[in-house]
Amino acid sequence: MGIVKRTARSVGTTGLLAVGALHLVWASGSSWPAKNGKRLSEAVIGNAKLRPSPEATLGVAAAAIGGGLVAGGALGEGRGVVALRRLMGFGLIARAVVSEELLMEALGLPESGQRFRQLNRQYYRPLCAVLGVAVLLGARDRKPVESVDQLS
Repeated sequence: MGIVKRTARSVGTTGLLAVGALHLVWASGSSWPAKNGKRLSEAVIGNAKLRPSPEATLGVAAAAIGGGLVAGGALGEGRGVVALRRLMGFGLIARAVVSEELLMEALGLPESGQRFRQLNRQYYRPLCAVLGVAVLLGARDRKPVESVDQLS
């Protein structure tokens, strides 16, 4: 495995596992690093009046941790696993480019507040872009692409 692929896998795996761990902390009832649950909800889902259930938060944690394991190669290098990595990468990049309005609508949430919009633009979207690119680079196939001349 080349240095680019190895580094990309490390970045993707570490990032997704960290996101999963943070969601486990929140699912346990902690509002860290926010001062309280309302501020956490405002920062993470854009509305201080709504709180995700612990079960929903556990679901996000499981998806992120599972994604981190897949990104790191825990399930091997089969075609289906590589396809899943690519799907994850494109999904993360899609999350990075989607506007706050479209995101809230897709999730069935009311319009997001200013704090979420600021954090989304400064941190969440760039993080998703970096993780998406890392997961895609980690899914690269080492086989060289055959030229048209080689195919005939």
